[in-house]
Amino acid sequence: MFQWLKNLFSGDSGPTLERPVVTPKVDAAPKAKKSTTVAGKSKSAKTDLELMTKPQLLDHAKKKGIKVNASAKKADLVKKIKNG
Repeated sequence: MFQWLKNLFSGDSGPTLERPVVTPKVDAAPKAKKSTTVAGKSKSAKTDLELMTKPQLLDHAKKKGIKVNASAKKADLVKKIKNG
């Protein structure tokens, strides 16, 4: 016990275990999305609205001149924007 106290207050911490530093891998560039086309029409308009966040949908509706209620659900906003 005296040896333990002596080591504690002497400043000599003895052997320590060091953990290796692990850095996570980061992709150099994010992959771009591919849009699919059916008979010359792009499906990206449908999927773009569904991928937008609610604030983005509200902003998009405002730019298009579509009146929407800000307290509406996201799905209702998408329907309202699609129908005009």
